[in-house]
Amino acid sequence: MPLLLTSNQLRGRGLTAQAISRAVSSGDLIRLRPGFYVDGEARELNRSQRHLMLVLAANAALDRPVFTHASAALIHGLPDYGLPLRTLSMAAEGSSNRGRSSRVARFRSVPDLSTVATSVDGLRVTNADRTVIDIALSTTRDTAVVTADAALKRRIITPESLAESLRNSAGRRGITQARHSVALVDPKSESVAETLSRLVFLDHGIPSPQTQVQITNEHGIVIARVDFLWPEFGVVGECDGFGKYFNGRTPLETQEQLAKEKDRDAELMALGYRVLHWRWRDIMQPDRLSARIRKVLYGAACS
Repeated sequence: MPLLLTSNQLRGRGLTAQAISRAVSSGDLIRLRPGFYVDGEARELNRSQRHLMLVLAANAALDRPVFTHASAALIHGLPDYGLPLRTLSMAAEGSSNRGRSSRVARFRSVPDLSTVATSVDGLRVTNADRTVIDIALSTTRDTAVVTADAALKRRIITPESLAESLRNSAGRRGITQARHSVALVDPKSESVAETLSRLVFLDHGIPSPQTQVQITNEHGIVIARVDFLWPEFGVVGECDGFGKYFNGRTPLETQEQLAKEKDRDAELMALGYRVLHWRWRDIMQPDRLSARIRKVLYGAACS
């Protein structure tokens, strides 16, 4: 992450107020909030990283703020899928701030702040369970389930602690929607794409598969751990995210990974399974993806 710069630090480097203003106009500096800047190269940051720079600036400028909702989710290391990141979300501890919003921040009322606040990397934030429930109360079902699945995968919450936090939120606006979302979480989900795939199955009447299943050969040796398995249809489903092949890999390593997957698919097919792969772009076309899966499932069942 780029270094956060204050007006005082910039003046210490010999920049006058006019020079700072010119640097902002030229794009050499980005103004995060009054008195706080970052190098212009921060434009290359992704949306989560840009939001976290705003978090750091707010944390330095304000008196011990507590971050909530989408801001808290990022601080906890959760994915940004569907999160509203245009403004910061912070708890309103004083009545003067309660419900107030601005271009850079939305202040939210958190009556039980003293019991749900914690610290992550030096930042005050709502605890992970409360953050997940806040997201479930205030965003879409898909975003809520993605956030909850990711928190379970990272083991910063448990199914039991999430259920307790949900019970403690009874009566809050959006609680019915939150209950529906929490009922759909799967601790075995290993990526945003896997979570969204499950929701596509649900929305399009695809039978619910088993998730993260180990498949053995006739000698009891595990040959694969698959994302999805429809045992009654003899079909394996694999959701192939970009990172599976490319993140941090050299071209040779990517080629080797693809070859291993081809060999694994051959072993699965030798055991009588049909193997179906899909990617992120397929998930973004749920009607087409569901039709394709349904064709494989029922084609396999009839063969």
